[in-house]
Amino acid sequence: MIASFRHLALACSVIVCVAARPAFAAEDHSIYYGSRAGMQLTTVSKTGIGTTNAVILVKHTPKDAKAYCVGYEMDNSMACVKRAMAEVKVGDRVTGNCRKRIWTDMYGQSYAFEGPMKSPDIMADYAVRDLKSGEILDGSSASGYGVALNIFQQLCPGIAK
Repeated sequence: MIASFRHLALACSVIVCVAARPAFAAEDHSIYYGSRAGMQLTTVSKTGIGTTNAVILVKHTPKDAKAYCVGYEMDNSMACVKRAMAEVKVGDRVTGNCRKRIWTDMYGQSYAFEGPMKSPDIMADYAVRDLKSGEILDGSSASGYGVALNIFQQLCPGIAK
């Protein structure tokens, strides 16, 4: 009986640890196309990482679609995977110029990394500017901050830690 409780306690602690893991863990090398659970892309190749011509080739695979279906939709069906494969339209690469600290995501949207955030009114650690609108992303998932910063960190490691 005591052994059963120990197994239950161990199982519960494992579940809590996994559930408490942040969406964009530092050791995670995935490229994300959105902030919801499972919105990930498979990395095909990386070239020029940390240079003026950093490129990561990506692809949306059925495995990625399954991660989204199970992680966000809570749907384990093949119908969900097929729907996700049909609906997700992303480019095949993300690119960056690490010297200039600018990059382009899989949607063709460009950003600039402007260093630590200076405004106490914005919850982001770093200033990331959307080059099309000229706006600084506010740190919320709705602004796309986490996705954009994650891409920059993958293209230009060591700048935004």
